[in-house]
Amino acid sequence: VLLTDQTTVTLSNIEISVELFFVLLEKTRVTVGGSFSITEHIYNEDCIREHGMARNRPFCLERGWVVSPLALENIERMAPNSIGCYLKKLDLRNTGLISILPKLRVHKDCEIGMLWLSASEKEHVAEVLKQENPFCVGRVKIMWLWDYAVGVITKMSLKDCEIESLDLVAPRKEHVAEVLAQEKPFCVGRVSKMYFKNYAVGVITKMSLKDCEIERLVLGASEEAHVAAVLAQEKPFCVGRVKIMYLWVYAVSVITKMTIHEDNTMEDFVLNGYGGQLSRILEEGDNSIDLGRIRTGGLYVPEEVRRKLRYTLVDGEGKEVLEEVLEEERWTSRYALVDGEGKEVLGENISIRNKAVMFVVLFLAICFSYYHWL
Repeated sequence: VLLTDQTTVTLSNIEISVELFFVLLEKTRVTVGGSFSITEHIYNEDCIREHGMARNRPFCLERGWVVSPLALENIERMAPNSIGCYLKKLDLRNTGLISILPKLRVHKDCEIGMLWLSASEKEHVAEVLKQENPFCVGRVKIMWLWDYAVGVITKMSLKDCEIESLDLVAPRKEHVAEVLAQEKPFCVGRVSKMYFKNYAVGVITKMSLKDCEIERLVLGASEEAHVAAVLAQEKPFCVGRVKIMYLWVYAVSVITKMTIHEDNTMEDFVLNGYGGQLSRILEEGDNSIDLGRIRTGGLYVPEEVRRKLRYTLVDGEGKEVLEEVLEEERWTSRYALVDGEGKEVLGENISIRNKAVMFVVLFLAICFSYYHWL
């Protein structure tokens, strides 16, 4: 059968393979009726089945190229939640097929290991951003949104999700313009780790995080302009409870606009900046930036900004530890040399004067968490 753009295909009460579905999208006029699903494409197996006959085998929905105007017209005509699917991975990069997201009806038992969207052109996400009602993408473990695709998160229904890792990357101001223009905050559910880079740092100010418990929050901005929108706002934003926080380069300044849940204890708090990158913090009054409680040995900040911070150091049991006592104990330790029978043969006090070793270890640990951005 010769398929042309004059051929009309109605998909109703049927399941077809994802590869056949995309061929029909590109070459024919497609109309989707009720009870329609797409499934994994398996060679040497039928690519067309009666609806409900196929196995619920999770498959990857992956595309990364330009699609025809006809395919986009077909998608636009489809009703929301009209395409049933059972996904394990969703990877759409620099393609107008991102507009198919609201049309998907993801199986309720589906767990998507990776959702990766990137859009170098605004047109790739224009149809999604027009949506008034949020759409469901199932239970997502790892989510990466890059460039214009960052805005898509505001249209997702994530209230009941538990996301292990959320990465937002926006090299240009326009990538996040529509997100920052919103007045109402949006919910991202429960997120364990957040990694926001460049202009995407500003997106955190639009998230509803007051009651969240974040295991790791990493914000990085290589230019001062990346955080200008955050610093310009009058009201502070809340990040809820955070266990580990890393602020990189110009992103260190957003701590001046951030509030942390009052019942929070951080394991690690790291400010990695120097010189002009610290200027916004140095403009603040002494003891004016409240960090709450921090575990002993978990505070790593440039010495010149320490007086601007207000914090309480606590031990493993949550008891306050005086910083003067901690400093003395940190650089002085006792060791003992023993013989083969475990008897002490020599003991002496040593004072560690050189802190370089500690900072090298810290640097390597931080670089490991930041590596996937580079």
